[in-house]
Amino acid sequence: MTTEATIEQATIEWLQDLKYTHLDGAELPQNHKDVVLKDQLLAFIEKQYPQLSKEIQQLAVAEFTNNLGADLDHRNRTFHLKLTKGIDYNYEDASGKEKAVHIYPIDFENPENNSFWAVNQFTITGKNKRRPDIIFYINGLPLVVFELKNWYDENTNIKEAHNQIQHYIKDIPTLFEYNALTIISDGNEAQHGMFSSGMEWFSAWKSINGIDTVQEDDFQMHTLVFGLFPKDRLLNYIKNFIFHEDHNGTLIKKGAKYHQFFGVNFAVEAAK
Repeated sequence: MTTEATIEQATIEWLQDLKYTHLDGAELPQNHKDVVLKDQLLAFIEKQYPQLSKEIQQLAVAEFTNNLGADLDHRNRTFHLKLTKGIDYNYEDASGKEKAVHIYPIDFENPENNSFWAVNQFTITGKNKRRPDIIFYINGLPLVVFELKNWYDENTNIKEAHNQIQHYIKDIPTLFEYNALTIISDGNEAQHGMFSSGMEWFSAWKSINGIDTVQEDDFQMHTLVFGLFPKDRLLNYIKNFIFHEDHNGTLIKKGAKYHQFFGVNFAVEAAK
């Protein structure tokens, strides 16, 4: 009998095959109201920018975790722009010379310089306590949320996983300020989309290599994990394939489908 727990375990094991670190959420020493693992983010900035004073390193953490915006969609865009474009700081070096530095919270060029954590069953306290199935943290930033339902439960399906995400958005909205990508699955079907999108905009990732298309419906999660979540590929997707379109003041967040992602990357390689 397949259950949510075994679907979750299989997903985690595939991510471990891709060299993600698995952590049980219960073991993380965090304030459950704080969705960012700030110690991890600070450790990354210290390692990447050792020339900066402790004060500026901590200011950078504060800047990346303070997202301005009138509503959740605008705060998500604010964060996404900082995430992908970085932030500027001016500082004085040891000899008193004025210097400028551009700080990124992720090393997009060198995936191995980042920490990739797959954290399951991490409790977050907002309007209510919630425990998403799996959260992906890159350098302490919660960029991907997985919600998994049980394939063999006739009372549930992938729409239930999407509904669960809507409950999370109401109860723990701060998690979604940082969300780049949302994954929903019922154990058989698995689809990716933007947290703010309706169910009709979620879709399967149907290729691992961009050339061969996987047609069968069974175990779509396997194709999605190995097709989208190799570290370099995920960073490429987050940096280059997510866009917030301003539609008369309303933001519509869009992400590429698998054929668009591979098509653009193959075209870029051919042009090079």
